[in-house]
Amino acid sequence: MDGYEVKKVMDQVHISPKMQEEITMNIQKRMEHGTKNTNVWNWRKMATAAAVFALAAGGVSLPVRAFVTNVVQERMKSVPKEEVKDLNDMAQSQNDIQADGFSRAYSDNEKERNKALWEAYKNGTFPKKAIAQVNSAKEAQEGTLCYIKATGVFNLPACEMTDEEMLEIIDFQNKMSYAVSQGSAAQEVRAKEQAKTARIEKIVQDANGLSGEEAVEIARKQLQADFGDAADELELMTDSSGNGATLCDTAQEGYEQIDSKANVVYDIGFGNPDTRYTCGYIIDAVDGSILRTYK
Repeated sequence: MDGYEVKKVMDQVHISPKMQEEITMNIQKRMEHGTKNTNVWNWRKMATAAAVFALAAGGVSLPVRAFVTNVVQERMKSVPKEEVKDLNDMAQSQNDIQADGFSRAYSDNEKERNKALWEAYKNGTFPKKAIAQVNSAKEAQEGTLCYIKATGVFNLPACEMTDEEMLEIIDFQNKMSYAVSQGSAAQEVRAKEQAKTARIEKIVQDANGLSGEEAVEIARKQLQADFGDAADELELMTDSSGNGATLCDTAQEGYEQIDSKANVVYDIGFGNPDTRYTCGYIIDAVDGSILRTYK
């Protein structure tokens, strides 16, 4: 499961339309340039990475706005268990370097419509039917939208897609993300992460340290001092459960050089989803001192 960075898989996550658009365009850029650059995250990698408690530690470069509405959640939960299993099995079998690509780039008009359709989707506008799936590229009919299971590539028609076709892609992406999050590997990692979080929280409690809310308030005050009125344009970066303060052991990657009282810190990030500017503060979980600022 290396292709999906299992160690980062947490709760089911869906991402904002703006971030989805950027990820989609990144994939298309990769396809246009004929490269298989594994440093460009595809939508599934971003979806799983967005579930990590430590968002600001380099995992996500934009503020994540949870956009799953009850109607979308219910739609995902209504997917038959056998279908969820099949989708997850398919995801694990695909070559990650190839997966989640598109046979062509979206047109400028499709890019704009894609944003609107993601908004419509979260509010309950779903496709009339599921995307067609074929086993291999040889079975893909020219000019017809389908998903190639062997490679994970969306075969797009040469002409501009209809709203229905684009909604079918959006719906399938959500189902795949959901299926991966429900897999046994994800559940195992989730349990380990929860145990690790409980251990770190106990360290903070035993040291009479700060709560996440207190740490966020310290960060907000520093943000105001650093940016003045411009601080109002920066949103608190949160994980899938809405937490804005990521509790981290300083033994974790990226925190080793930070000297904290009990080797536990809060990582709190802020960002502007329109300009894609981000910044954040590493705060000692015991005394509340700001140990590092990053941009």
